[in-house]
Amino acid sequence: MKNYKIFKNFLSNKECGVLNNWIINNKDKDFFKDARMYGKRLSTRYSKTVPFPKSVFSIKNRLIKKLKLTEVIHPPFCEGMVSSYAFVGDILPMHKDPIWKEGLKTLHCNVILSDSIGGEPIIESEKIKVEKGDMWCYLVSEVNHAAEEVLGNVPRTMWVFGFLVDNKVYDRLFY
Repeated sequence: MKNYKIFKNFLSNKECGVLNNWIINNKDKDFFKDARMYGKRLSTRYSKTVPFPKSVFSIKNRLIKKLKLTEVIHPPFCEGMVSSYAFVGDILPMHKDPIWKEGLKTLHCNVILSDSIGGEPIIESEKIKVEKGDMWCYLVSEVNHAAEEVLGNVPRTMWVFGFLVDNKVYDRLFY
């Protein structure tokens, strides 16, 4: 059993560009806040209302179909989504996310949107090789995860699609 699943080229370059530009154009607005992860990152995670671009909802629906989710329950962030702007030098320490609802696991499906260097995800002790447009899904409430330092001169932008799933969905996705 793998602790994660990768969908290569889940987003097209055009989709990555639209979401990346949205993050860059909005990172200074009130709905982007300090991510509170001890790094240099802004996030929409702590905002109740975020004017996400309309195109992200069709991407989210495509993901729900791909994962064959029949019931969609979100973690307690706006629409179950988080957009993130990690400055060069950002690092994410090893951690687990909370369990938001008893009996359900927290699944995140992340995609890198920018041409940044570094910031590679680590799940348990394994560094995951993903590129812009690739989506990796894993149970953030069940496995330790981190990210290496963002290097170079391009910030790392990322989109997170979050869902709460039961053991049946977990078994289907990861076994």
